[in-house]
Amino acid sequence: MIPSVETMIEQYVNTWNATHLDAYKTGFTSCWAPDAIYTDPNHAHIQGVDALADLAQTSWNKVPGRIFNILKRPVFHHNSGRYYWTVALPEGPRQGLDYFEFNDQFQITRLVSFF
Repeated sequence: MIPSVETMIEQYVNTWNATHLDAYKTGFTSCWAPDAIYTDPNHAHIQGVDALADLAQTSWNKVPGRIFNILKRPVFHHNSGRYYWTVALPEGPRQGLDYFEFNDQFQITRLVSFF
């Protein structure tokens, strides 16, 4: 079980740095609720660990070597929060913001990414 919001977000972001489908599934399983929903400007309502792992693998296949990091620690209250991240890309770094909601087991139940 994940002990804190900070650890939950660290696990989530670090999992994006994996390189193969099994690693994505394993990493997301601990920090992502089974029916959680992910949304970003390019994808609407990706639901569940398997779908999120598929998205991460597709992202890696398009941009191998990309590395995500937390730029600013999460700020949260009442089971919702936000944090800022950065990703190292061949054309240069890119920054973003994720809004998230989480359950009492420190698993993300909804995440909306802005970049």
